Amino acid sequence: MATRTSKVAATAGVLEPSSQDRERILDAFRRWGYLEADLDPLGFLQPQSHPELQLSGEIARQARSYYCSTIGADFMHIADVERRRWIQERMESEPRAVDQKHVLDLLIRADLFEQVLQQRYLGTKRFSLEGVTALLPLVDEVLEQAGQRGAAELVMGMSHRGRLNVIVHVARRAPEEVFAGFEDVDPRSVLGSGDVKYHMGATGEYVTRTGAKIRIHLVSNPSHLEAVDPVTVGRTRAKQDRWGDGGQRKFLPLLVHGDGAFAGQGVWAETLNYADLKGYTVAGTIHVIVNNLIGFTTVPTELHSARFASDIAKRQAVPIFHVNGEDVDAVVRVARIALEYRYTFGNDVVIDLIGYRRHGHSEVDDPTITQPLLYKAIKEHPPLWQIYGEDMQAHDTEARVGNVRAEFEAAQKTAGTLTKKPSLRQLPSYWDHYKGGRHKPEYDVQTGVPLEELRAVTEPLTNYPAGFHIHPKVKKLLEQRAGMGTGKHPVDYGMAEALAFATLAKEGIPIRFSGQDSLRGTFNQRHSVLVDVENEEEYVPLEHVAPNQARCQIYNSTLSEAGVLGFEYGYSRDYPEALVLWEAQFGDFANVAQAIIDQFVSAGEDKWGLLSGH
Repeated sequence: MATRTSKVAATAGVLEPSSQDRERILDAFRRWGYLEADLDPLGFLQPQSHPELQLSGEIARQARSYYCSTIGADFMHIADVERRRWIQERMESEPRAVDQKHVLDLLIRADLFEQVLQQRYLGTKRFSLEGVTALLPLVDEVLEQAGQRGAAELVMGMSHRGRLNVIVHVARRAPEEVFAGFEDVDPRSVLGSGDVKYHMGATGEYVTRTGAKIRIHLVSNPSHLEAVDPVTVGRTRAKQDRWGDGGQRKFLPLLVHGDGAFAGQGVWAETLNYADLKGYTVAGTIHVIVNNLIGFTTVPTELHSARFASDIAKRQAVPIFHVNGEDVDAVVRVARIALEYRYTFGNDVVIDLIGYRRHGHSEVDDPTITQPLLYKAIKEHPPLWQIYGEDMQAHDTEARVGNVRAEFEAAQKTAGTLTKKPSLRQLPSYWDHYKGGRHKPEYDVQTGVPLEELRAVTEPLTNYPAGFHIHPKVKKLLEQRAGMGTGKHPVDYGMAEALAFATLAKEGIPIRFSGQDSLRGTFNQRHSVLVDVENEEEYVPLEHVAPNQARCQIYNSTLSEAGVLGFEYGYSRDYPEALVLWEAQFGDFANVAQAIIDQFVSAGEDKWGLLSGH
């Protein structure tokens, strides 16, 4: 006779768990299994037992294989049942095959590139990728899957660790172009300005194994590690808006973070908050934490209060996939799931790629001073390509290593013969008609418009549809503005701004304006969006100025300064024809965005030769 929690197998005559028991066991591992996962290649981050996982039996064994192996899926904080079920189905199914020969080639190239740099430019900073070279197969799989979904461009933001490797192997720039930066082939090209080699941007084209061609745009960044995040997302939004319908599938943002910066720098959290906001969403950003389990010389227990640097992402309904960086097949699997999730749900996803840092924070540091035991283990640990090659029983690895090394050494010699430092990027064609440099008086132009034109736009600016229930105070304000536009009353600031925006939009110049409470105006002066007092439907007069006008988008922003200004600066970088504005409510609000002002807005042209219409 079956008990309440089990049933008798019809054929074998043994007790089997009921479907209810099975689901209960699986649910415990779905919720807590990531804590017991095997995630650290060096074993310093030990699995953490959880009382709800003290289970035995075949179902528990199976559940443990799904959720406590080298992938730790942290997703049960997501309220949406459909999203949780989607992740469960992929975690509890057999993974698809991995092109291991291709992956091995990427790992060899990644490590050999760093080794040649180390040998040829000993004592020079380069912020090596060694210890987390699985980043390359990860990005490769993201691009492979995105290409199959019609993606046209990957917009990528990252700080300095591994950046040179990404320039060569993701942006596909020739190795000698990067080596030339170490050769100082043309010191006069800098003349005291410019930026260090591992802050420079790059563009290129990635051809996937299925033949898809995806443009790569690696965004220039400063030393403020996460400041590039909102800039990258803003640039992606601009590219999507330029494309129009379907742009969110064509342009994919990917951000690479360090573990310490991810947990510690608030501008990242400000950027994550954009995920579902109408004025800022890009239908999902893929976040990759290149997790070395160490900051400059700071251990994880001094970097963040949680077990994982990624835990801060759980403030939103964002799945987090922790993965052991030395199980490269698992890394590729996670990359595939993350990309599919982004395209299925149009939302962000975090990959916590856990590895180590073979050298110090930079190659001129001696990490054995502060972490002697860690770096003793690292010294004895073989490179990832060697581990992976042995696991897959590759027979021609040494020959391949020799060929790749010879290729990079030849590129290094070529770099020494160059007389001019190569440019690593090509600007999009929409920048062809713009030039920078110092301002000249002859650049000044008359910006006024005829009185008749002001009168013509006044009518649509001060009217609203029949049946729209206007607020009495706003009705009176619009009546006053109608008099201003016809010369009966002096023009106040709010009407002058509205006239400026209206005439620009009528001329075909797009406008994007954001800030805290900017729709109404902090001082009750703007009222660019009218709200029906009975049903709260909105009407935007600036969008009805003239037929075939340019769009005029005004958004209330999040309660953020650095993040919002970074986004708008990024937007301006890929929409030079538009007027892009950010409104700080007060001067001290602008001070909070000072890192973006200093590092991008005021210095971007001098450091990187990049213009902005902001």
